[in-house]
Amino acid sequence: MSASALAFERFTSSDREEWLMRVGRDHAPAILFVPPLFEEMNRSRALIVAVMRIMARKGHGCWLPDLAGTGESESALGDIGWDDWRHDVSAAASHIAAKARRPVIASIRGGALIDDRAEARAWWRFAPAEGAALARDMARSALAGGVEWAGYAPSAELKAVLEVATPARVAPLRTVRLASDRGEADSKLEGPALWRRSEPGNSAELAEAIAADLTRWSRLCAGS
Repeated sequence: MSASALAFERFTSSDREEWLMRVGRDHAPAILFVPPLFEEMNRSRALIVAVMRIMARKGHGCWLPDLAGTGESESALGDIGWDDWRHDVSAAASHIAAKARRPVIASIRGGALIDDRAEARAWWRFAPAEGAALARDMARSALAGGVEWAGYAPSAELKAVLEVATPARVAPLRTVRLASDRGEADSKLEGPALWRRSEPGNSAELAEAIAADLTRWSRLCAGS
């Protein structure tokens, strides 16, 4: 099997099992990608997978979980609370650590809101978002001719916590944003905000830039 081939396995979170997608060898230096939330994940998934494939070719093992109530999860989103998602990230990190070692956590957008409970060597966040901004975007989706919350039906508790959630402090942390983003960052990359588009998309140039920055950070933190 080539280094960039996809593999799927289950991990246990609380009293249920969820899916992890892996690209790269399971014993290689590990990167756990924490996905964006709701519709932003669908719009950004191709980009994340492209980054994972590039990093696998560089010798990393890259992992992407389906959070409870999303993707191939058998749980209903309406039954899921905020702490379920935080526990999913923690459980996925533990699953990976049992195979290799503690991963570097790479969180995308809203993933930065749920990544702080996990045991990690380091954190890397790309375009981290405030929960209130994500909630507003989801509520506005009906105004663009779609369906409010893009057809998602999260629990009232999950909605309420999202609206006040902010990225927690973690260390060591590197924050990367797009050049068009005015927020503070350790580095800024040129590329499109794919999560803003109406349809899923990709950018080979942005994927290469993300992979290069994340690879450097992972190697820098390799001794932690």
